[in-house]
Amino acid sequence: MAVRISFSKMARGLVAGALVCLGSVVAAAPALAHVVEVTTALEIPESQDASAMKAALQQAVERVLADTIAFKPTMVALTDARVMGQKLLVKLLIADADGERMLKDLQDQGTGSASPDDDESSPQPKKLRI
Repeated sequence: MAVRISFSKMARGLVAGALVCLGSVVAAAPALAHVVEVTTALEIPESQDASAMKAALQQAVERVLADTIAFKPTMVALTDARVMGQKLLVKLLIADADGERMLKDLQDQGTGSASPDDDESSPQPKKLRI
């Protein structure tokens, strides 16, 4: 009987210790940040004026946000654009609020780009309002 009581107390102590450890791990878990870089293609409009290009780019961004992204973005940045034949390939950097904070922190720390194909000679992205 004495063995059973001490085993019961030991089991309760182990369970309590495990719950405390689990609670501290869960409380220390970092927030999930969503950061995605998407490449999409769009047709170059017949009329190559600025308003037609802006409208085509806006439609491409809206299509990506509706069909590709499963989180609510707070930031969309155009990071690259290249003409290939009759198509315009654009890279979009999309982030939620936590991802935007993470990118700002990385920029403030001066750690550079996380992308392996970026180098020091490549132009830095500029803000573009659409």
